[in-house]
Amino acid sequence: MKLFSCTDLTKQYPNGAFTLSDISLGLESGKITGVVGENGNGKTTLLRIIAGELAHDTGSITYFGENEVEVLTWENIRSRVAYISQRIPKWHGLLKSNLVFQASIRGIVGAEADFMVDELLEKLGLQEYADLKWKEISTGYRLRFQLAKMLIGGPELLVLDEPIANLDINAQEKFLADLRNIVTEPGRNVSVILSSQQLHEIENVSDSIVFLKKGKMIYSGEVDKIGETREFNEFEIQTDLDLSVLKEIAADGGEIKEIGKTAHIKVQLDLSAESFLEQVLQKGGKVMYFRNISSSTRRLFND
Repeated sequence: MKLFSCTDLTKQYPNGAFTLSDISLGLESGKITGVVGENGNGKTTLLRIIAGELAHDTGSITYFGENEVEVLTWENIRSRVAYISQRIPKWHGLLKSNLVFQASIRGIVGAEADFMVDELLEKLGLQEYADLKWKEISTGYRLRFQLAKMLIGGPELLVLDEPIANLDINAQEKFLADLRNIVTEPGRNVSVILSSQQLHEIENVSDSIVFLKKGKMIYSGEVDKIGETREFNEFEIQTDLDLSVLKEIAADGGEIKEIGKTAHIKVQLDLSAESFLEQVLQKGGKVMYFRNISSSTRRLFND
């Protein structure tokens, strides 16, 4: 079942500087959807609309299989949606006490609250930090505690805006693994949508990807189908070979663009990544970085 869907969604800010337009997507239970794109292209605007933090201008929105105006009240919708913004508010007092208090707000008290909180702490690897204060834990663990707080309400739709932006690579991997475990946990009916500029990590954890550029949806679909209808293979490489040598390897029809120390290369479909790298090495090239972006949203940034 789709827990959220929208059709032809638009949002224009009063000063006219930015417009989010013609957004259509659906979020399914048990799935993770990644939203990617450069800063200022509409990721936060879209997530705030989905979370009910920002009103849209035109288009239709459906939550939990029902039209929100005809069947569901906003109070009911918001109770089933959890939103973690880029700036997590500071907690006061002991971390576990905050979680127990959050449970009490939801009507869960006593032994039931203690059991729920302890279970969440264990699942998210937070037991040893439970009796610490906010200032005593790292950014990564603050995010995990905020996630635990949101999960107490049993949300069906979890919306996260750039959650891994300030985390090191190990913390990113652990947090994304937690999200995957959450959506696949038996008995939990939840869909996750999150934004990020960490393309590789987000594509690895997501089932579907939305790519936004200048407020428009350039791609929306399954991760495995990105680049399925492409006309070129595309690579990124950092090497000590001269560009003229790379052009020779790319052969007729190839295109090369140098972006800083990285060469972005388009080649014909019959030249695979393995074959391209093999020829670079045969030419005596030293490879410092290489990525095949033929089936990645990374290729859309250069269009």
